Amino acid sequence: MKFDVHELYKSKTIRMPSPGQCIYCGDKEAKLRDEHVIPYALAANMMILEKSCCETCQNIIQRYEQEVLKKQLGIFRAQVDAPSRTKKKDRITHVDLQFVELDDTGQLMRDLGIHSIPVEELPLAVHLWQSPMPRRLRPPITLRQEQGTSWSFVDHDGINVLCNKVREETGANHVAYKSGEVNRLHYLRSLAKTAHAYAAAQYGLDAFEPYLLDLILCRSNDVAEFVGDDPFESPVEDTDGHTLQIFLGEAMGGEEQGLIATRFQLYPTLGSPAHLVVVGKAKIDIQKRLAGEI
Repeated sequence: MKFDVHELYKSKTIRMPSPGQCIYCGDKEAKLRDEHVIPYALAANMMILEKSCCETCQNIIQRYEQEVLKKQLGIFRAQVDAPSRTKKKDRITHVDLQFVELDDTGQLMRDLGIHSIPVEELPLAVHLWQSPMPRRLRPPITLRQEQGTSWSFVDHDGINVLCNKVREETGANHVAYKSGEVNRLHYLRSLAKTAHAYAAAQYGLDAFEPYLLDLILCRSNDVAEFVGDDPFESPVEDTDGHTLQIFLGEAMGGEEQGLIATRFQLYPTLGSPAHLVVVGKAKIDIQKRLAGEI
């Protein structure tokens, strides 16, 4: 089994040689571009697979990946100064939040308008998605259970300070604001893309039969078959300071023998979901590949 822990702002750039084709569609004739195995917005230039993605596939992937990185995680990334290609002078400095007043039962009473809040005054919050294990690895469950639910880490004290300020300005009693929508399909599809790219970079395209290409290229929406969460503890106990953990390994027994899976967890110190993605089925002896024997 291979296990890697990366600290996003400390890891050195790893450049890996081109596989000679697009790792998503297999095109060998198209002009190929370098692929950030983990999106630049999360890990800068931590791992680059050279000349490995064609323009057609890149355009498909960017449509949903940018939705995740900018809309879902954009504010959080600005708060923690995550890597960005946007010049500092052009980065977001304020966020417009819609505040409302609620009654004692939590029902909407009135709209309190939009307030522009400086990024540095926003409560720290990150919004992800939590799911059951991938369908391929578990017994059947209901469709509703399979959908999973949104997951958030929020600074509740910071939220109270912000809401109290609006309450004093408006005379409202119970104040709330909407934040952190997660598009489940975009997010889980992005996990599939990262997992496939990581396996291709570490093991090679010839090492496994890929399961995720239809998801990555938007030919299928059935993310639950191969993308979910890992309900078990991290393979390592010490996560202090780690902003990203990646685990790549091969199942060694039972019905899952030979399946290759990636475990991916952002900001584990926040107690975030550990995502588990079934990448494919091994076609070679993975241990010999890692040892450089084949």
